[in-house]
Amino acid sequence: MGETASLVVAVVALAAAALGRLRRFGVVRRLQGAFAFVAVAALASWGVALAGVDGRWELWTGVALLLSVGYLLARAALLAVFEWLLVQRVGVTVPRLARDVAALVVYLLVAAAILRHALDMEVGALLATSAAITAIVGLAMQETLGTLLAGLTLAWEHRLPAGEWLEIEGTVGSVEELGWRTLALRTVLGEQVLIPNSQVARGRIRVLGQGRRPVAVPVRLGVAYSVPPHQAKAVLLRAAGDSPLVLADPGPRLYTVEFADSAVVYEARLWTLEPWREPEIRDGFLTRAHAALARAGMEIPFPQRVVTIRETVAPTDAIHRRRAALSVCSLFGGLPDAALGALASASAWLEYAPGEAVVREGEASAALYVVARGEAVVERGGAEVARIGAGEVFGEMAFLSGAPRTATVRAATALSAIEVDSHALGGLLAEHAELAEELASRMAEREQHLTRLEMRTETGPSPRGLAGFLRERLVALIGR
Repeated sequence: MGETASLVVAVVALAAAALGRLRRFGVVRRLQGAFAFVAVAALASWGVALAGVDGRWELWTGVALLLSVGYLLARAALLAVFEWLLVQRVGVTVPRLARDVAALVVYLLVAAAILRHALDMEVGALLATSAAITAIVGLAMQETLGTLLAGLTLAWEHRLPAGEWLEIEGTVGSVEELGWRTLALRTVLGEQVLIPNSQVARGRIRVLGQGRRPVAVPVRLGVAYSVPPHQAKAVLLRAAGDSPLVLADPGPRLYTVEFADSAVVYEARLWTLEPWREPEIRDGFLTRAHAALARAGMEIPFPQRVVTIRETVAPTDAIHRRRAALSVCSLFGGLPDAALGALASASAWLEYAPGEAVVREGEASAALYVVARGEAVVERGGAEVARIGAGEVFGEMAFLSGAPRTATVRAATALSAIEVDSHALGGLLAEHAELAEELASRMAEREQHLTRLEMRTETGPSPRGLAGFLRERLVALIGR
């Protein structure tokens, strides 16, 4: 190639490489490296021609220029096939590894054709006669070739598409890309982990999916031998059903799996669409299970190696604490001291973890609750309708009418509540029958107040009629 032609090619290639740095010329930017290669080869050819150097220098610079142009044309053709024809026209996305292998084959064929044309070199014969070189290169690249072949196998099977969540030897992540040498995963911590393809091909992989099909997360927990399994399962199932990210269909399953040294071990299988968030699912279930078992008086045993002396709350102190909370309640505050003490003695102090349901919509009514500490949220149909703070009561209307709960009440924060069941209130009224009138009036006033706040359109019973109805229900408790 002459001096002028080489210089023109160099200038055009440099201009194209500079143009590729502009954001709007995306295709040219993808070819920026190839244009730079052509520019360097053309400048070398122009420099040799300008210096008047003849012979092998001119020949080799010409071959280098031809190779660079061939590389540019081959790369442009590959981009046209993979990026435009297959993706935009056919709608097929070829994995990167397959594209790289195809590109390598095309580059080798182009290089072989150019060398044969320019130097009359038989590349195949050269490789065939260089047995020693071939053996040395093969041994040196044994691990690399094994990794490459493993990657090709994985790409051929189409089992690990981008976006698939996997667990490989304890590492959980989403597939980002399958390359020549490694599989790139993005973990739940935001880290990118590169795993060699050969290790992926040999290892055991858990395919967690992409959130379309439910997968069970197993969680084990031990409960004391003194608790019958059917009772422990009932409490744990309730905690599992209230845990975040756990599906209602299929619902959680509880199994007795082992009689261990100090506990009966249960396995909860929590079905979810996001199994890669296993730590959050475990945390939600175990937090709720701890609070639920404590409320039910069921012990979670654990080995003791240090003798500790715990300060226990005396029964009188516990009753005093419940009495103090009831005394500031709008419903029970102002009752005679003897009546308040009797009610506190027969009631229960319960603790709830944040997010845990105290009562659920549609459940039978067996107790009413007084908020001692914390805050609760009232939900109907899954939507928040109100919030309840310390000193307020909930569940009293459903409790007295015997109808199912009309709302779900859930702990918004760590919640302490006093449970007043029918036996406790019935015993109070049996000893102090005159309190039925006063409690009925207070409940009626509170219900009318809530009705006005909710701005119900239907006309409810008058305060006097409602008070009479509540008084009848309170009196009926005595006969239970």
